[in-house]
Amino acid sequence: MAFENPHLTDPREYLHYLLKIHIDYAASDSYFTFNEEPALRVNDEIYRLVGLDKFSDEMLTGISDALMDETDKKLFTENLSVDIGYIAHNRRFRINISQQSNHLMIVFRLFAEKVPTLEDLALPPVFRQLMQKTSWIIFVAGPTGSGKSTTLAAMLEEINLTKQKHIITLEDPIEYLFTPKKSLIEQKQLWKDFTSFALAMKYALRQRPDIILFGEARDPEGIKNAIALAETWHLVLTTIHARSAMQTVNKIISMFPADEQSQVRNQISDSMSAIIVQKLAKKVWWGMLPVQEILLTTTAVENIIRENKLNQLNNTIYSSRNMGMQLLEDHIVYLASKGLIDLNSAVNIANDTDYLLRELQAKGLLHPAPAAPAPQTQ
Repeated sequence: MAFENPHLTDPREYLHYLLKIHIDYAASDSYFTFNEEPALRVNDEIYRLVGLDKFSDEMLTGISDALMDETDKKLFTENLSVDIGYIAHNRRFRINISQQSNHLMIVFRLFAEKVPTLEDLALPPVFRQLMQKTSWIIFVAGPTGSGKSTTLAAMLEEINLTKQKHIITLEDPIEYLFTPKKSLIEQKQLWKDFTSFALAMKYALRQRPDIILFGEARDPEGIKNAIALAETWHLVLTTIHARSAMQTVNKIISMFPADEQSQVRNQISDSMSAIIVQKLAKKVWWGMLPVQEILLTTTAVENIIRENKLNQLNNTIYSSRNMGMQLLEDHIVYLASKGLIDLNSAVNIANDTDYLLRELQAKGLLHPAPAAPAPQTQ
């Protein structure tokens, strides 16, 4: 991407100039890195903004100072990384400021203009059924940048539109800003409204919520608190970094010491409602589409988790498709059959590439490579 250099020297003015480009090009992310031109991630490809000045330390410092308040600066000094929310041009960004090779690096993620609905994201009917639950834990798993926060926002918005409930979100930072409709919604940000997820979840019980969303299940304490809330008849929604339903369960259990894992397996099997694994595939023409694996807790799934037979989960998902469960690969096949996604992109995100290729070929969506020509004889 080639641009005419505006020669802006004021960091805040240059920041807002670059964020306008981010919005205009429908980028998901932008990158401000020392001695590099600004770069955008558009349709999952990185493009440098050629023609603009490469970032100096002075400009990066000036931009970070414009973004951070005193609390953010203190956290950055202590941790050399901080997550913050920011609004520019009436759009909301999540920003990470970190350090690399003794220089600052700033990454921006753009959120949708409004809180999406289940219909906006074309999520299957099972999502609406899950939002009828009054307790248990729902994990939304996937890699960074796979739209987990957006899917969770749509799930909360379904409750907001249809139920008179009390919702508390515990975030780092606050991402989507909700407008209360039928529900009462309180959004709290780490280091601004609470000092730790563990304490916030503990004190949330005294605030009589019905639904609690907390940013990420990243340690045993977070999992224990989620279980405790689910056992006291709260619906808990959270995210975790994992690539499949089976890996999600395994990651949760492996957070705990070996002598606690049997108990945790029992608690998770009793308190978990669903695991939704989400990745993004390129659309045929432009944009990204969510691809999901869905595991619902049934008696069979409970027994598999308790007995630590996690290698049976995929077969259970496959045989329970009539209940709304689906393997990631089966969703890829469905989207490919509708002509919606680029197959090269989709194959790259599969958990089981061999199974996916067999299914695509069986349905006539992927043709086998032609046989190599026979060698010519003289």
